Amino acid sequence: MKLSNTGHTYKLIALIILISVSNISSIRMAHAQVPWREAVRADLEWKQNREKLPPFCAENVKQRAPFNGPNYRGDMTWHNHLCSALISIPICRTYYGKDRIECLNSRTEGYTYWISHAKNPNFGMLPYLHTGLGELYFEMGNKAEAIKEYQLALNKNPKYLKAYKNIIDAFIDLKQYDNAQYYLDKAMAIKPHKAFKKRQKKLNTLKN
Repeated sequence: MKLSNTGHTYKLIALIILISVSNISSIRMAHAQVPWREAVRADLEWKQNREKLPPFCAENVKQRAPFNGPNYRGDMTWHNHLCSALISIPICRTYYGKDRIECLNSRTEGYTYWISHAKNPNFGMLPYLHTGLGELYFEMGNKAEAIKEYQLALNKNPKYLKAYKNIIDAFIDLKQYDNAQYYLDKAMAIKPHKAFKKRQKKLNTLKN
């Protein structure tokens, strides 16, 4: 009787697993049937989702600090392009392979449009914009372009730590350890943050 109950339990567990796997597969198939262009288009109402977005997407942003300051004023007009892109980037990441790359590439326009239309060379958003664009390039596998964007960000703000983190990681990924060390030394001179100490430890291991 015990053996019979045990056998029944195993069969029940197997059936539950089979149903679960089947449900997951069905969800994935249903999602895959929706082209990314359609999925992205359906979620472009970023103004209804401001709470999910960075502060520069807030209502009346031009009247808010620091965006009403001299290094921002006049070039905040184009923020809507990036806000639209940011709300849909997570959707792109639910796709795989070619679809994900194409979807992410379409979102780069939010960054490039704002960068190209900014008139003030000292526009305070430029380090952020170049770094964000670089992150998308890196995610798409275009590491050389990513590094260029990080360098542009650092040209605009030599103390922009996020750009340092990204460019160090990019050079480590490319196994260009000398270049990674160069930027790591500069970052540590600005702020010996634990994130940079962690990268130094990793770099020391890789170089030995």
